[in-house]
Amino acid sequence: MFCGCGSKRSSVINTLKIESGVRRQRRCTDCKENFYTMETLYKKPVTEKIKPDASGLYKKDDVAKINKAKVEIRRRIEDRVPSYFIEDDY
Repeated sequence: MFCGCGSKRSSVINTLKIESGVRRQRRCTDCKENFYTMETLYKKPVTEKIKPDASGLYKKDDVAKINKAKVEIRRRIEDRVPSYFIEDDY
């Protein structure tokens, strides 16, 4: 995130989850000014639906895919994957 002074370094002070995304209050590490950013998440479409077999059980490979998808979703929510953010307002 860029501060008005042109610095690229900032720290997050406060985070608010709102309907359209995430609003963050940041503080520039150089000039110590506060500024806000608005981040909107892309929702990645589900490409593969995994269904249990006739007895209601999942295969080992399917369980691994489900767990991997859960981790990816959690990381996106926790902002560990910044490529999913499309909009920054400063």
